[in-house]
Amino acid sequence: MFEAFRRWVGASPAGSASKDAFSQLNTLVPLKSVQNEVPSTNAIREGASFVCREAVLDRGERVGGYEFALGRKLRASLLERNAVIRRTYDEAMLTNLAPLGVSSLLGNRFALIRVSADSLKSPLLKGFAQVNTFIMITPGVITEADLAGLRADVQHLGELGIKLGWTIDRPRPEMSEFLNVAELIEIDTSGLDGIQLKMMYRDFRAAKANPKLIATGLQTSDDFSLCYQCGFDYFMGAFVSSRENWHPPKSEINRPRVFEVLNTIRSGAELDEIADKLRHDPILTFKLLRYINSPGIGLVHKVDDISKAVMLLGRDRFYRWLSLLVFDFNQVGYQGRILNEQSLTRARFMETLAGRGLVPNSADQLFIIGLFSLLDVMMNQPFSNVMKQVSLPEAISAAILGESGPMSDALALAIAIEAAAQDEIAAAAERCGLDSGMVAGLMIEALAWAQQVCASGE
Repeated sequence: MFEAFRRWVGASPAGSASKDAFSQLNTLVPLKSVQNEVPSTNAIREGASFVCREAVLDRGERVGGYEFALGRKLRASLLERNAVIRRTYDEAMLTNLAPLGVSSLLGNRFALIRVSADSLKSPLLKGFAQVNTFIMITPGVITEADLAGLRADVQHLGELGIKLGWTIDRPRPEMSEFLNVAELIEIDTSGLDGIQLKMMYRDFRAAKANPKLIATGLQTSDDFSLCYQCGFDYFMGAFVSSRENWHPPKSEINRPRVFEVLNTIRSGAELDEIADKLRHDPILTFKLLRYINSPGIGLVHKVDDISKAVMLLGRDRFYRWLSLLVFDFNQVGYQGRILNEQSLTRARFMETLAGRGLVPNSADQLFIIGLFSLLDVMMNQPFSNVMKQVSLPEAISAAILGESGPMSDALALAIAIEAAAQDEIAAAAERCGLDSGMVAGLMIEALAWAQQVCASGE
């Protein structure tokens, strides 16, 4: 879709409050693909669904914010339905997101919460008048008769201090009076050719408000690179974890993290404190476990616990080993940053699942599985090659490689949440014996924890 464009640019468990709030998400149900069937509002209220997240990258190739929603497929289906169905969905989303304090957990990052133009009169929007939260309006068909009401709604929300953004997938000249003064506009690039995209970008840059622009629907790193060159401010899509090519790794070692651990060792800290700092970095953890389980060390039993690995090596030997990694470093790019945070989120999420429902009570193993689950992308090698480099307990290797079992089910759940795939999330949660309220609450807690870890490392 970007061929013409290339020519243009030159190619811990969640608290009770969160749990109670998320338990209300059982009032939602994914729309089934039944021909000509329009779901009722009761069907939405009586079902169950799961909150998903998607990262938004900024031009510094860092996570600038997150979108929270019930999945793109569900939203797309709802936008094709009548206004009552759309308002029911929006009301359920706003009701359940409001008490979670999502915005307060994100620090300087922003939250995107999408509603349709049918819901702009909802009194629930008052609860989202926060500096780092944007209510993203997805307009349907706008007629001349609708404009007066839309003007009044937008003005009223602005007076309440609510920040608005707009989501469009094509040029919308009938919306120009709103888009030309918007602070944030998201453009879904998936249905646009390069010329259309460039013209839309040019027109918005010439607008009075000069809005921040999000390019979404990006599937490959080339798509990201092209939109980056064009000048977009933020980027969303599947390109981050794309496995399309196995290029030489751009980065393996987080040098600031290595220095931090080295300084912790020299300060005389306890081994548990040292291990705790190390476990925040998937690549360092991978290298440590590969080293401790190598034939040269000569252990009889495999080690899968970071604290035990540090203890067995001892302070001096561990310090020497770690200091060598200082020289194994390249500048971290967007993929390294976001994948590190994503793997930490998976690790924390899976760790907090331990002992819940049908998930085994093996927190350390679940943490390692989540932490290592993106190593194929981070190291730019197929998992079959990665696993040859480290000798891990069979249960961990089996789960990472996708063999069926309760730990693999927990990993599948963590992955499905990121993919915004409602059917896959529901199926994985059922295999784990978990409900939507617990899953969503633990996901938010894990995300906040991973952000704090990454921020401290940077």
